[in-house]
Amino acid sequence: MSERRAKRQKGVRHLWYGLGLVAGVAALVAVQVLPKLEDYALRTGGAAIAPAAGSGAAFSGSTWRLIGIGATPGEDLPQGTTGVTAIIGVTPGDDAAAKAMAKGCETAVRDARQRVWTTSSRVKGVAGVSTLCTQIDRKTYKPILAKPGVEVRFQASFAVPADAVSSLRVEVRLPDHYESFVRLTPPGPPSAEPPRAG
Repeated sequence: MSERRAKRQKGVRHLWYGLGLVAGVAALVAVQVLPKLEDYALRTGGAAIAPAAGSGAAFSGSTWRLIGIGATPGEDLPQGTTGVTAIIGVTPGDDAAAKAMAKGCETAVRDARQRVWTTSSRVKGVAGVSTLCTQIDRKTYKPILAKPGVEVRFQASFAVPADAVSSLRVEVRLPDHYESFVRLTPPGPPSAEPPRAG
């Protein structure tokens, strides 16, 4: 066997070893990462719970209401889109409801054409209103449970096409509550001004 042929066979073996190593690493990453991706993806499905006329929506032991939704400025938004911010109020009915909120809330908006948008960090919200539905202890980084009977207010901001703004509804899901979610509809079209926190 010539020296050249031996080098070529050795190179082919190294190539196969390398490809095997790449495939093994990819499989290991898939096993470790893929099951966790659902924690970061927008969930769909489930039954929408809407508020009764003139009241809040009862969902997961809490009462939810849309305080306001209106235009807010954004940075580097794609052409044809506009920023909107929704302020949501939630009042836990008991300790179990407060614990259900402790893992956070997943907020989205949906228009009349069933298009859905998740929150955008490019849109500036309303000063002085939290972007989280639960407070976090700055020392321990653990959630501070809301007090039953006391309303918590938080905001969520979105970049949406201009033609979607007039028909937006706000949807809120909780991490461990898969069978349903709350859908909040503004009493009128979103304001051209930022929503008031009160």
